[in-house]
Amino acid sequence: MTNTTPAHFRHGERDGEAMLLVSGEVDLAASPKFVEHLDTLIRAAHSPGLVDLSGVSFLDCAGLENLVQAKARAEASGVSLVLVAPSRSTRRLIDLAGLTSHFEIRN
Repeated sequence: MTNTTPAHFRHGERDGEAMLLVSGEVDLAASPKFVEHLDTLIRAAHSPGLVDLSGVSFLDCAGLENLVQAKARAEASGVSLVLVAPSRSTRRLIDLAGLTSHFEIRN
């Protein structure tokens, strides 16, 4: 049996910008909650909306798709979605998927 860390989501601010802090494993099971929290961020942000991924230990394709779709919803609302400090494994998935230039990424 493997140990897993469930996804955890917390809203806050950094330098006056709305932020979603994400930690744990963002997989298919966490996807509905992730979408819900991303949408809350988009509604709260005046632009940009920050998604801090530094605490993410695992992100699967469902989580990546959630980010891609959230970026489109954010842009339609006039909000830019910025990924902050993606963990090494998360950054690797973004790179392998060819999405590095799709997102604004801050370290």
